[in-house]
Amino acid sequence: MDKEQVPQPQNGIEIPDTQSESNQTADKKTLRPNVSIRLLLSIATVLLIVGVIGLWYWNSDKTPFNIQVTIGSNEASTTETNKNTMVTAEEVHTVVGSSNVESKPAFIQVNQVDSSNYEKGEVDIYFSLFADAEFTNPIDSPSLIQDMFKVNGLPVSYVSQVNNIDTVSVDLVMDKSGSMMDPPNGSMNRSKMELVRNAAIEFLENVPDQAKGTFGLLTFSSFAPEIADIAFNSNRKQIVSYLSTLESDNGRTALYDSLTKALYDTNVQVGPKYIIAFTDGIDSQDSDYGSSSQSVIELSKQLGIPIYTIGFGDTSTELQWIAEETGGSYFSIHEEENLQLELQNIYENVFQKYVKQYKLTYRPDQNVSPGEEFPIALQMESPDYTAQTSTLEFIRKIETTAIQAMNGLFEYQVNYANAVNNLDFSLVSNNVNRDSDFYNNLKIRIEKDYVSSYNQGSPKIIDPLENYRTESIEQQADGSYKIEFFKLFPLELNQEKVFEADLNTYTVKEDPYSGKWQVSAFGRSECSIYKNESDPGSSCKNVNGTTKLYSQNPWTRN
Repeated sequence: MDKEQVPQPQNGIEIPDTQSESNQTADKKTLRPNVSIRLLLSIATVLLIVGVIGLWYWNSDKTPFNIQVTIGSNEASTTETNKNTMVTAEEVHTVVGSSNVESKPAFIQVNQVDSSNYEKGEVDIYFSLFADAEFTNPIDSPSLIQDMFKVNGLPVSYVSQVNNIDTVSVDLVMDKSGSMMDPPNGSMNRSKMELVRNAAIEFLENVPDQAKGTFGLLTFSSFAPEIADIAFNSNRKQIVSYLSTLESDNGRTALYDSLTKALYDTNVQVGPKYIIAFTDGIDSQDSDYGSSSQSVIELSKQLGIPIYTIGFGDTSTELQWIAEETGGSYFSIHEEENLQLELQNIYENVFQKYVKQYKLTYRPDQNVSPGEEFPIALQMESPDYTAQTSTLEFIRKIETTAIQAMNGLFEYQVNYANAVNNLDFSLVSNNVNRDSDFYNNLKIRIEKDYVSSYNQGSPKIIDPLENYRTESIEQQADGSYKIEFFKLFPLELNQEKVFEADLNTYTVKEDPYSGKWQVSAFGRSECSIYKNESDPGSSCKNVNGTTKLYSQNPWTRN
């Protein structure tokens, strides 16, 4: 046959293909060496794993119940063992590397929020990280990176430890009034002035030489000074030398005015900042003419500057209220024997916290006007810790010129009271615009009208404020500001002590030569007379001609 014949089955029986069977036999012979190699490799792998486990077991404590967690997993950073992060076997998720340990809960304490650059799309959050809800066990983790954080669910643009980038600014506010000459209690021989002086010196000397810090000093009694005793600088020895000779001048206590002055001074500092006030907190002879405890709190929130208060003697609810409301803390020192312990506690909880805190920058997505509140919810997820704050509310900082205008009005209020009570217009003349009608009218009022009243036995006396707050501030087309503010103060009317609540509007403009913000116009739109807090108020028509009653609640905290 010309074509190859394919064998056919015979009697239904399939004829085996002997050539194909031969090929299959050859393939099996070829596979045998590969199977042997794979078997050997498997055995070697098992032996290697067993050896590694054995080596780990030999070098360990031979128990998984003592595993130390080191904070941070960034190889480029220096890791430190945290002695307070020991976990049990029940807390261990897996056993390979730090990322195999379940994230532990941490707690974020927001110390300060700087919204100066809100319009540019930047808000800085200064915060500390703690291992406990009481904020007593700080976590030092230099390996934190921006990818671990979110603010309001949005990514952040920058995270770093403060001591690597910023200088902490601390303004020390020292009470030298007459009440400071007394001892804090009957069992102590040293005066509160001596204790306060030594406390401030001790605080400064506890600060390490290498610490990045600038310090200012403002001392006060009857009036807040126009210029601080020592401007912000890093020379702590200069401040210590000045404090070592500081004595009481037996004056009254202008605590709130002095805190207001300190807030404006501290505001111009760049980076994290705060105020520490050393005082006995006694305000029975207060002399605050431009502020109140409530206005101090509101300004502190507006500027984003915490206030820490240190009271010597009995606990002061007012000092405690100011500290808590502004994001600071209140410390009360009663006994001489615990002075050093308290001072160390203050140093660790205040300065050390600010040096070791973190700075985070994020881009806000809310359209918020200056002076309005904006929310912040901070979330952190690192290989070792997870933390999240509740939604916190902060006030967007107003423009720099508006703050300067408010400061100018504050200075006017303080100096005006001083000028009236001393019948000396020169004490306030630099706070009034010379080209305005208001300047001449005020000059005549003080030098003629009030002097005449004094000679007739009815002197015009301005008493310290009970309450004060800025209601609104609006810039005008010419660059000046109209500031509407409220103040409540005591006065004697028909031989009876009453309270007057005024809603006033001042126009404040910048002097082109001195750069000082001065008052150029004044108006009163609302006024009420109160006998006490339960009194609904009566008209001021017979007092100053104002007919419209004050429309809000004038009393502090209400």
